[in-house]
Amino acid sequence: MSSTRGGEKLTASMAMPKSKEDPVRQQLIQALFSDSASSTSETMLTYVKIFEEEKGSKEMTFKKGTSAERAKMLSKPRYLCMTVKKNGKVRLHKVKKTSATSYHIGRTWHLDEIKSIENVDARRWTVVINRPYAWVTDVPELKSEFQMMLLKVLRSNLKRLPTLINIDELALATQFNVAREAAVAHRSSKMPPPPSGVAPIPNSGSFVQDFENRLSIQTERLKRSATAPVSGTIPSAASPRAEPVEPRPLSESEPLDESLELANVYSIIESDERIKDVMDELDKGIEELDDMDNWLSLYRQELDSMGDDIRQIESQNRGLQVQTSNQASLLRELGNLFAAITIPESVLDALKKESLEREQGIKNLEKAAAEVQDVLLAKYDEDVAGMNAVRDRMEHYGAHCSNFASRLSESLKVKMQHQADTYLNDKQRMLAKGFVVMYGYEPIENYFNLYRGLIVWLREMDPRRYTDLQTIYVNNMNRLYRKEIKEFFNVLSTHHVAKLEKPDDSEFVFGSVYQGSLISRGGTAIRESLTSPSDFTGRIPWRKRSTRDIQDLSALSDAGRNGTLYESSRRIDVGAEERLAVDEAFSQALSIMVGIAAREQNYISDLFTFSKAMSMRMFIEDPPAFGDLETKRKTTLDLKSSKRLAQLMGILFDGLSVELNNFAEMGYKNESVQCVGMLIAIERSQIELADSDQVHLTGMLTQLHTKLVTMFEKYVEEQVKFIEEARHKTKRKGVLPFMRIFPRFAEKMESLLEGNEDVEARKLIKTAYDRLVRMMFESTEAVAKETGDYDDNEQGSHVVNIENMHHFYSELRQRKITNLESYMKYAKSSYESHLDTYVRGVVRKSLVKLLDFFDGVEGLVKAKASEDVGFHLTYNKQALKKVISSYPTSAVRKDLVHLYRKVEKHFSSDDEEGLLQVAWRGIQEEFIRQHGRFTKLIQECYPDAGIQMEFSIQELLSIFSEIAKSH
Repeated sequence: MSSTRGGEKLTASMAMPKSKEDPVRQQLIQALFSDSASSTSETMLTYVKIFEEEKGSKEMTFKKGTSAERAKMLSKPRYLCMTVKKNGKVRLHKVKKTSATSYHIGRTWHLDEIKSIENVDARRWTVVINRPYAWVTDVPELKSEFQMMLLKVLRSNLKRLPTLINIDELALATQFNVAREAAVAHRSSKMPPPPSGVAPIPNSGSFVQDFENRLSIQTERLKRSATAPVSGTIPSAASPRAEPVEPRPLSESEPLDESLELANVYSIIESDERIKDVMDELDKGIEELDDMDNWLSLYRQELDSMGDDIRQIESQNRGLQVQTSNQASLLRELGNLFAAITIPESVLDALKKESLEREQGIKNLEKAAAEVQDVLLAKYDEDVAGMNAVRDRMEHYGAHCSNFASRLSESLKVKMQHQADTYLNDKQRMLAKGFVVMYGYEPIENYFNLYRGLIVWLREMDPRRYTDLQTIYVNNMNRLYRKEIKEFFNVLSTHHVAKLEKPDDSEFVFGSVYQGSLISRGGTAIRESLTSPSDFTGRIPWRKRSTRDIQDLSALSDAGRNGTLYESSRRIDVGAEERLAVDEAFSQALSIMVGIAAREQNYISDLFTFSKAMSMRMFIEDPPAFGDLETKRKTTLDLKSSKRLAQLMGILFDGLSVELNNFAEMGYKNESVQCVGMLIAIERSQIELADSDQVHLTGMLTQLHTKLVTMFEKYVEEQVKFIEEARHKTKRKGVLPFMRIFPRFAEKMESLLEGNEDVEARKLIKTAYDRLVRMMFESTEAVAKETGDYDDNEQGSHVVNIENMHHFYSELRQRKITNLESYMKYAKSSYESHLDTYVRGVVRKSLVKLLDFFDGVEGLVKAKASEDVGFHLTYNKQALKKVISSYPTSAVRKDLVHLYRKVEKHFSSDDEEGLLQVAWRGIQEEFIRQHGRFTKLIQECYPDAGIQMEFSIQELLSIFSEIAKSH
């Protein structure tokens, strides 16, 4: 690990030489860093004694004097120790001396906590860790030595050095080397002087050169000492001048007396002074070798330190090269950046001075605004955006942008007010009788189309003013639409809506006394001779009449009303004296208003670009075209834009909902059934607007639809009450009033629903049918039971049912109202049942004796054999002759004439005049049927009696024919 290796180098180069002569170091290691077996143990690299300045003493100066005097100026003596752990992490410890040999670690910091290092002067320095620490050292060289060691460790352990203030690393390295050489010289002065002939080691100069010189000198000296011959002879132990001993070679086979030899050698060494000199010289040589070893260790340390310095310098050179390259790149980037954010003054002048009245000026402003927008909305990273120069430029351009936005919005505000005032004062847009028109606003649309691009710019650059501009536009256009819509409905309702003199004159109110031609129409008994359908179908607005755009302006110029008519203008095609039904007028007015409101919403959406967010540059390069303003558009807006557009439309057409509601209420009061036609018109508009973006219109129509549904339900409820009340108020003869009105009501409803089977009104009307018809049938039965206007109440009941059910069935069948088929079948069945009962009843009164006699005969035939009937006392031949003689031809003729007068009285109603013939024909058929039955029973039960009826079939037919011709 690099930090561990760095710590080992620093320990070898600085800590080791001090270990033998620095007692404080030994005490620190022994007290705090001696536990090498622990996994958390640390090795001390170096230390320095410091004094922390008291608060308020940061500005103190050091004066010359004794150390005692200087100590008075300082406080908190501490030791700053640098250590390395086994994992290579280097830390700083602030150590406090608590006694003579004990120490305590007060604070510990990791290297990456150091923020900055500042040299205050030769002895003072400040280190910012979590807060600034001001430290003072007694010896400047120790401070420099510690700082140099600290910088080496920081450089080898951290990717980014802390901030260095007033620290010159080159000067610090030089100072460190000088101090190291002084320490080496100090150690050399304490070593024994080299032997004669050996040059002394210099205290200055190159350490490498000194090392080589000393190494060569010591080598030559050792060679001479090792090869010098021993002169003279070795003296013997007996005399100081012993005879030389001739050395002789020892043979391997010759035994050697080791004890004698050792004694001999010892004797020679003790007796010869030269041996002692040799030994002294050897000791000196060993000392010299020890000195050389010390010098080699010292040089090795110095070489390691110099290698570190060289590597540091090379690293700094590389850093300077990278820094130079980076600075060049930075200059280029800054140049490009300032070129990108620089807007020419001509562009800024255009924003201030270019005209907003001319088309060319507007185009120039679009280009200038786009250039400013590109700069202001460009994305910059955080560092670039935080540059003062960039920030100043953006603020400057932002001020120009804000000023132009204010100028633009104020100008458009004035123009919108002016346009609205101009059209409000246009006398040619006045409406009159026979001229019901909603004018268009193409000139206003075309005028503001020129500013569409600048509005796009305003949307992005100043959303608040953009929103205010929308409100200003709709408020001014609201003044126009409110005035013209009010005038439109006023002219329409005053001059072109048909109104009843009294509410109960309506031909569709079940309690009315209306006696129009349609009501006086009578029906015949299920025959095809009924009159043709009424002309209600021709009054259906979507089948006959329609609104139309004003395309031929020249056709209106004769009337002097072509001053401000445009293609988008819409009018109701009605003559000066022509009046329309309420539902028809409402339908046409609604169609016009829906078309105008939808067009206006489309224009607002395009003018303010609701459908698509874009920049000014995008608008210039690819301007979006206006869509077809007359076409209903699909929903493409987001929820927020859709709500905003609906809000603007609510402001713009706040008067439309009021006028439509007022018109609907007026129509209901005039003729309540007209609410159905208005309801269908609304539902048709809702279908047209389905899946479109017309949120406001859809909501307005939904509210109006709910109101009209309530009106119709109220109308139906009133009719049910009228029908129920008719039980007690109406006459007991002829067709009841509600039976006369219902077919016309049903025809009206069906004519309105023709081609509109998919509308919800169909369900509403079907429910109304059910309620009304059930109540009508119940009331008819009740009236029939309570009738007292006939000689026979039972016959009167049948007559009421016959007339009303026949009228109900024949009128609905003639009008081909298939949706009431079930009720028509019921009415037909009821009519036929009551008619058959009536006919049987009146015939029985005329032929009561005959019917009673032959009914008894028929009963006997069923119980006994037919030939036994003549022997029955009550039904013998004499009884038969007596009954038959009671009905001669003259009596039958007289009775039939009387019967006809009675039937004619029963069916004298003008409403159902055909029923008399139907009933009389039924009576004729019943007489003939009974005559045939009588004749058959006579032949079967009295075959040999020779008795027959007094009147024949031919006589009956002749009598009925005479009576019919006479009437």
